[in-house]
Amino acid sequence: MAEDPVVVKDGRIDVTDVMARIRERIRAHREIGRYSDEEVEELSALKLQAFSDEAEIDPDLLARLMAKDHNWNISTDYRIETHREGVGGRLVVLAKTLVRPLVRLYTDQPLSRQAQINQYLLHLCHHLAEDVVRLQLENTSLKNRCDTLEGRRANGVEPPR
Repeated sequence: MAEDPVVVKDGRIDVTDVMARIRERIRAHREIGRYSDEEVEELSALKLQAFSDEAEIDPDLLARLMAKDHNWNISTDYRIETHREGVGGRLVVLAKTLVRPLVRLYTDQPLSRQAQINQYLLHLCHHLAEDVVRLQLENTSLKNRCDTLEGRRANGVEPPR
């Protein structure tokens, strides 16, 4: 598509005209199925949001899952605490601290493996959602193209090859 020159009137650029041209180009690109990677990412995030809404997942959890820091995943290095106060609470924390090395002998490996599985499944879900969105966009683009070609054929115009 050839670039249209920007019309300058009285030393000023007509911003409305420029924005209208930009919007028209974006509409034309979308009509033929051209989306930027950022747009596909945004659409896939919306698709994941729709899936989580359907599954009735807590929105805060989804926000944590979508965050870059992965603070949602389980960790073997958990904090020892109790809701009890006073001497009884301190004794419980001390007992848990003394028992922790023995418990970790049995829990560290399965928890580490589970954290890796969680990370992999989240990564897989993100990429599958992006692929689904790309395929839906491509499908829509192909349908639009078929409709256009069928319209030309109905009007007696030979479609380009």
